[in-house]
Amino acid sequence: MTTVLGRYIMRQVLIGTVLAVVLLVALDAVFALIDELRDTGRGDYGLREALLYVALTLPRRMYDMLPSAALLGGLLWLGNLAANSELTAMRAAGMTLGRFIGWVMQAGLVVVVVMVVVGELFAPAAESRAQHLKASAFDEQLSVSPIGLWARDGSRMVQADTVLHGNRLIGVRIIEIGPDREPREITRVESAQYQDGAWQLQGVERSRLSLESVETEHVETETIERLIAPEYFDVLVVEPNQMAAQDLARYIDYLRDNRLDVAPYEVAFWQRITLPASTFVMLLLAIPFLFGSQREGGAGRRLFIGIAIGVSFAIVMRAMTHLGLVYDLPPVLAASLPVILFLGLALLALHRMAQRT
Repeated sequence: MTTVLGRYIMRQVLIGTVLAVVLLVALDAVFALIDELRDTGRGDYGLREALLYVALTLPRRMYDMLPSAALLGGLLWLGNLAANSELTAMRAAGMTLGRFIGWVMQAGLVVVVVMVVVGELFAPAAESRAQHLKASAFDEQLSVSPIGLWARDGSRMVQADTVLHGNRLIGVRIIEIGPDREPREITRVESAQYQDGAWQLQGVERSRLSLESVETEHVETETIERLIAPEYFDVLVVEPNQMAAQDLARYIDYLRDNRLDVAPYEVAFWQRITLPASTFVMLLLAIPFLFGSQREGGAGRRLFIGIAIGVSFAIVMRAMTHLGLVYDLPPVLAASLPVILFLGLALLALHRMAQRT
């Protein structure tokens, strides 16, 4: 059971984290809005759409900022306790370093729970809606290669000239591959749209191939259950590192079933697992700066330290993502190595601090 002192420490961490995340997200949103204003006037994309777009991306920005916010909140608010000699008084009254770390980690657990809820339930859906809003206002197709969309589903190859928002394809060709790896059926579709759990095809022209003949048929409309996995469209709209872990897991299974490259999505999946753990690491890194020379430098020094550590972690995380893909490192290693590295630094700093005190 947490003591009154423990609840006081946890409250300081949580208050600091909340204020820090509000500040960081607000600054990030302001810069994002300034960037979005450059696109206003393009199609139907105006100030209202830009404001709504930025608002819909706030959950994702909050998810990204929470580990750094925990670090800054811990440094600034717990740093105030250190600067006012409250931590010294607590230790003189019998508070051990282990109990202090335990209380800080309990506060970190609350932050991690909030982070997981936001990152898995709210952020991906809101981000997808934001990107669809922008694409719809621009009246543009989703981002695909110059040769259109290519996808594979078992023995079926699907190619589409244009991919529109709302899970709609224009100029679709469906090639069924037989056991002998030869095309056995080619279907041309004017347009296809996914709705109500099925694909609605318009303007279907099908050719069945055999050694003896080619049979053709034409129908105006047709409904089929499988064409392209709906998760495929989420990948076109939302970056892999912005998708929920469960969506990434389903899409990875889809790629594996079709013997396609899964490395970028596996790295993104493991980053979704390890990023919440980095919150604990950030809080551990804050603790060594709270004891010893806590009267030196003040809040400005602690703020600089927090920003430097947060930026360094983001750089290492991004660098390891690219290095992992280039050098074909195991995805779990590429995603977790930055967390392990900074955890090692935190434990080393805590050990040196314990020896001094």
